[in-house]
Amino acid sequence: MMNIFKENMLTKILFIVIIGILSTVLVVSSIIINISKDIFIDTYVKAQQQSFSLIQNELNSHHENLIDIFNQINSSVNIKLFLKQAYNTEQSEAKIVYKAEDDMNKIKTDDIRILLLSTQGKTYLGKQDILNIDESQILNMSEVQKAIKNPEIIQYVYKDTGFTVDTRNKPVILCIKALKFSQDSEVYGVGIAIITEKDFSKYYEYFNSEYTKFYFVNSNNIIISSSDKSIIGQEMQHTYNTINLTSDFPFYNCTAYGVIESQNALSNLYNEPSMWVICFIICIIVCVMIGYIVKKTFDPLSDLIFQMSHARKNKYNQYITPKGSKEIQELSKTYNTMLSELNHYINELLNMQDEKRKAEIEALQMQINPHYIYNTLASIKWLIYQGNVEKSTKTIDAFIGLLRNTIGNTDETVSVSKEIENLKNYVLINNTRYGDKVKVDYFVAFGCEDYKIPKMMLQPFIENAFFHAFPYDMNGNIKIFVKKVNQKLKIQIIDNGIGIQDSNSFTKTEHFTGIGMNNVNTRLKLLYGEEYGIKINSKPNQGTTITIIIPI
Repeated sequence: MMNIFKENMLTKILFIVIIGILSTVLVVSSIIINISKDIFIDTYVKAQQQSFSLIQNELNSHHENLIDIFNQINSSVNIKLFLKQAYNTEQSEAKIVYKAEDDMNKIKTDDIRILLLSTQGKTYLGKQDILNIDESQILNMSEVQKAIKNPEIIQYVYKDTGFTVDTRNKPVILCIKALKFSQDSEVYGVGIAIITEKDFSKYYEYFNSEYTKFYFVNSNNIIISSSDKSIIGQEMQHTYNTINLTSDFPFYNCTAYGVIESQNALSNLYNEPSMWVICFIICIIVCVMIGYIVKKTFDPLSDLIFQMSHARKNKYNQYITPKGSKEIQELSKTYNTMLSELNHYINELLNMQDEKRKAEIEALQMQINPHYIYNTLASIKWLIYQGNVEKSTKTIDAFIGLLRNTIGNTDETVSVSKEIENLKNYVLINNTRYGDKVKVDYFVAFGCEDYKIPKMMLQPFIENAFFHAFPYDMNGNIKIFVKKVNQKLKIQIIDNGIGIQDSNSFTKTEHFTGIGMNNVNTRLKLLYGEEYGIKINSKPNQGTTITIIIPI
């Protein structure tokens, strides 16, 4: 009866899974394809519209730049005198030519060649270029004559070839403007900005792609610039099944067209028949695999899942009897092995942590080295020999207190007040041995006295300051600040000594604890995490600030 129930449930699961997969794949694929098409076309067109708007701004800025260039030329008296040949001597000619050249050099023209022609035949050509036709031919051009008759407008003209050596046999766009010194003065010449079609195309090159084309068409419907160089000079042909962006440029007397072949882009992006075939094949393969796997692994896998889901509840002690397919058996064996290793590792880790803590406490208890004890006792003996009973008694009391707190106290942490007491004893002993050249001040904020910190955490920094910050019997001062900041305990040791050359490294000392600053930093990170530890801020001859932040 149980087997029949399982078989019926297995059949139902397979049937539901297969129908669900087929339905889901068909519906979702259809929806995704249609939505993605619309999104793609909409996004693609909007992106190209933004690019097209940028081109409009670029071309308008280009026109305004040309207006500014011609206005600067018209406002130059020297250029006018040069073109009208208003000089009597060679000296005055050289002076006017020099000033006119200087005025032209001050005008920023970028890639534009500026040709200036006077009605008297005088010429100026920038960019160190040379004319390859006679000036009179240029003056007799219908466009030039039209500009002279309409001095207030700028004309844009397309030519198959330029009339300078550098622009010969190159398509160019000419910007022609009559030259006159003021509104009421007569026209004394004409200015022509020569722009190669290649340079002009830089204004719209970022619009070009495999599925977008740009056309710049004059009033006669002739393409004067385009991303498709092969059709420049031909008549503009409008195509269908495309999205056309259009913008008129009255200053240029031209129209810009942006052609977006969205359908071509979409057809290359999506191959629907192939996608449907692939989806159908994948569905069949997945359904067959699911049917086989579910049938093969249903029962033993259910048992395995049940046992694994209750592993934590059973304290990781409930092992699984391997059964089912070879893979499930191997998985069950691996799970059993994992439980055994996990239990072993947990026990070993707990033992290791206990041993580590014991070893650390023992190391702290044995941290006073014999050499230091010998020197301290020798100093006490010398004080007694001198008859300084009071100072000898204080030193002995400090030494006893230090030994009691380091050797007699096996706790891993101590209160801030107890740590400060140890520091005071340590400082008193050092001042007895080496004199009172170094003063230590303590500033503990109210309420911080009972907070717990690792034992002997601060002593290595005081020791380092004593023996390294004040060499050659220098006098100095060490200040210790303890305060609470945002539920954290902030401790600072500040000295006015010679500083540390490399404040990114920790100095290890062996004078007292043998632990050193680097070991204290490592211990703090192990105890509280990587975000805690020691920060050193020091500059040579400007003192050192040690900052320690630990959680309360």
